[in-house]
Amino acid sequence: MAPAAPALAQDSLLLRPLVRGLSFEGNHAIDDFTLAASIATTNSSWWVRHRIVSWIGLGERRYFNEREFQRDVLRLKLLYSQVGFLDARIDTVVQRDSGSVRLRFLITEGPPVRITDLAVTGTEGIVSPHRVREALPLVIGDPFNRLLLGAATDSIRAMLEDRGYPFVDVFRGFDVKQDTREATVSFDVVPGPRSTIGQVDIEGETSLGEGGIRRLLPVRPGHLYRWRDLAATQRELYRTGAFDYVDVRLTDTVPRGDSTVTVRVAVREGKARQVRATAGYGTEDCFRLLTGLTSARLFGGLRNLDVTARLSKIGTGSPFSWGLQNSMCPALSGDNDNPERLALNYNVTASLTEPALFTRSLSATIGLSAERRSEVGAYVQEGFGTSLRLTIRNRWNVPLTLSYEIGRSTTKASPATSCLYLSICRLEDIQRYQAPLRKGTLGLLVTRNRQNSVLDPSRGSVASAQLRWASTLTASDSLASFTMLQGQYARYLPIGRRGVLAFRILGGTLLPSAITVGGLERFYVPPEERFYSGGANTVRGFGQNELGPVVRIIDSIADRGDGTLDTLTIRSASGGTDLVVANVELRLPIASRLVVAGFVDGGQVFARKDDLPDPGIWVTPGIGLRFETGVGPIRFDVGYNGYGPREGPLYREEGSELVLVQPRWKPQGRSFLDHLRFHFSVGQAF
Repeated sequence: MAPAAPALAQDSLLLRPLVRGLSFEGNHAIDDFTLAASIATTNSSWWVRHRIVSWIGLGERRYFNEREFQRDVLRLKLLYSQVGFLDARIDTVVQRDSGSVRLRFLITEGPPVRITDLAVTGTEGIVSPHRVREALPLVIGDPFNRLLLGAATDSIRAMLEDRGYPFVDVFRGFDVKQDTREATVSFDVVPGPRSTIGQVDIEGETSLGEGGIRRLLPVRPGHLYRWRDLAATQRELYRTGAFDYVDVRLTDTVPRGDSTVTVRVAVREGKARQVRATAGYGTEDCFRLLTGLTSARLFGGLRNLDVTARLSKIGTGSPFSWGLQNSMCPALSGDNDNPERLALNYNVTASLTEPALFTRSLSATIGLSAERRSEVGAYVQEGFGTSLRLTIRNRWNVPLTLSYEIGRSTTKASPATSCLYLSICRLEDIQRYQAPLRKGTLGLLVTRNRQNSVLDPSRGSVASAQLRWASTLTASDSLASFTMLQGQYARYLPIGRRGVLAFRILGGTLLPSAITVGGLERFYVPPEERFYSGGANTVRGFGQNELGPVVRIIDSIADRGDGTLDTLTIRSASGGTDLVVANVELRLPIASRLVVAGFVDGGQVFARKDDLPDPGIWVTPGIGLRFETGVGPIRFDVGYNGYGPREGPLYREEGSELVLVQPRWKPQGRSFLDHLRFHFSVGQAF
C-alpha cells in the first residue's frame, strides 16, 4: 500500500472545497493586501474564481483548510494587536457551494492605543531631537504600531551614520496603558565616536589594477565616514560597466582608539565582450530588430566600445514589402500614399566611451552613426554624422551633459510644407531646398532623476531641461539653423499597495532662424527639428504625429453618386514651433500581473503663422491594460478623440506648381471607430 499513499493524499486534497472568494469587511487601519498576506488561507487566482473563464484551465487552484482557517482568526487578532488595536474582534462567514467556498472576515477594529509621547535623547549637538522625530514613521496621536519600532530605529541609525557615526546604538522602549489606551515611546541614542576613513582595502583581481580602481572611488582616506559615500562608491563602480559584482562595506565592528575606520571594496570584473539581440513590435514602427556588440576595458582601461544596429518598419515597405501596414500595423496605413515613409528604417551606431576622463566625475563619448528615419505622416531623413558628449556628475546626482553633433543629411517632407513655410511652391524649387544639408548642433541637457524604477516607476519624480542650438557659427547651413528649448517634469505617487497616480508636463519652443528666399526674409526650422505630437507616448487620443499643424494636397476627387463630391487628399504633418503636453494616469492592479489604467491626455502643437488657425488645447481620455513582465509592462491603450480632423491649408498640383485651394480646409464625416486610437507597445507612456 505504500505506493498508493501519494495518490490518496492527492485525492484528499481534491476533496477539499476550492476557495473562490476571500474578502475582508470593516477593516480601515490595515489594507486588504496586508491582511491577506498575514494569513495562511489564500484565494484562487482570477482565472479560477470566475466560472466564465475557469474552464480554460489557467491559474492556480487553492483549497480550503478548516484548521488553518481557524488559526487565521488568531493571526489577524495578533496582527491588529501589533498595530495598536488590542480590542479587535474577528468574525467569519463561510459560504459553501458545490465544491467551493467563499470566505469573509468581518472585522470590528475598536478604538486603538494612541501614542501620547515620543521622546528622543542622545542626538543633541549632532541633529536636533525635533528633526529626528519629524523623520520617524511613528507620530504622536497615531495608533501605536509596534511593527514600526524597528523602522524608526533604522531611521535614527541611518541619520547618524550619514553624519560620521558608524557605531551608533539605539535603545528603544515603550509603555502601554490599556485602561486609557495610551502609549509612550522613547529612543535613547548612543552615537559613539565620530569617525574618519583610515584606509580603503581593495579586494578582487582586475585588469585595471588597484590604482585604477582607487581613481574611481568617491570614498577616500581622510574623509569623514558617511553611509551615502559608500552607496555612491558602489553606484560609480557599477556605472563603468566593467564589473558584474561590487560590494562596499565597513569592516570594523567596534570603535578603534584613533576614531578611524576601514572600508572594504570587493569587485569582480564582468565579461570583456557581450553580444545582444532583441526583437519587438509596436503600433508606431511595426516589427523591429536590435543587435549589438559591447567590448569592455578596451586598450587596458575602462573604455567601452559599443556597436549597435537597429531595424524597424519591417514588413511595411521596401525591401520587406509584406503589406503589414494594412493588417498588423494599421497605425502606418496613412502612409500608403508615400512608399518612402513605409520603407525600412535603420540606424547603425559605433560609440567609444571613457567613463572617467581625467576625473571620475567626467565621462566622454565619441560616436559615429548612419541612419534612415521616417516619421509617420511627416518626413523621411537619411544621413550620417559624428558626435562628442561630455557628462559632468556632481554630488547632487544631477548630471549635466554637453554635446556637439555634426553631420550631413537629406530630409524629404511634403512639398506643401515648403510652400507653407517658405512660400516656395514650384516643385523644382522645392527639390532644390531638399538637397543635403550640413548641420552642427550644440546641446546642453540637465536631468534630475528620483524615480524608483526606469521600466515601471511607482514613486518619485524625474525632471529634465534641454537646449539645442545650430547656426552658421556651429558649422550649420543656413537652412539647418535653429534654437530649441524643451523641458519636462513627471511625478509618480503611490496609491494604496500597488496603485500609482502619475502625471507629466512637457513643453518646448523653437526659435527659427531668418533666411532670405526670393529677396524676402522667412523664418524656417528644418522638418526633422520641428515639434510633433500624438501617439502612444504623448496624446493617445491621436495617432502618431496626428496632433499638430497639417497640410494637404488633393489626390483625387470622387463622385459619391448623390450629386456630391469627395475630395481625397494626401495628409502630412507639417510640425510646429511650440509644444504643450500634459498627462494624468491612474494605474490600479486587478490581478497579480494585470493593471488597468485610466488616463486623460491633453496638448497641442502650435505654429507661429498668422494664416494658420489656433485650435487651443485638445484633451482626450482613454483606458488601457498593462501586463507586467521582466522587461517592463506590455501596454495596450485606447484613446478617444472627440475632435474632428484639424483644419489646414489645401493645395492642388497645377503643372509643376502647387496652388493654394483653401487656407483652412478639413475633411467631413467620421464614424465612431474613427474617434478611437489603439496603441500597443512595451513600457509606460511616461
